[in-house]
Amino acid sequence: MSGPLFFAVLMVVVLAFGVAMFWQESKRMQQSATIYGVEDSIEFVWDALGEDNLGLTKSDVRRILEWEMHYLQQPHLWEREGTAVVGGEASAAYIQEQALATGHPYEPEQIYAVL
Repeated sequence: MSGPLFFAVLMVVVLAFGVAMFWQESKRMQQSATIYGVEDSIEFVWDALGEDNLGLTKSDVRRILEWEMHYLQQPHLWEREGTAVVGGEASAAYIQEQALATGHPYEPEQIYAVL
């Protein structure tokens, strides 16, 4: 194979590789990531409660979910029990303590229904 022909084939291979990489990256950028936020969580729980919302409002649901997240983000609150359990008894007790401390008393049934 002569030098110029080898160089031309090599350039075609490099160019094809570059085009393939560009195409793959542009395809990846078009895919939107699913972001699940607090508002989505509140709507999901609110819809799951249905008409029997146990006397809770959306603000109550938000408050309970935020306290649950606070509990899970504070290892010193749950490390005695081992692994943190979402919606567990310890987290429900923490939420009830926080609710009473801030003047929002919730019954355990309400907390468990949200969690």
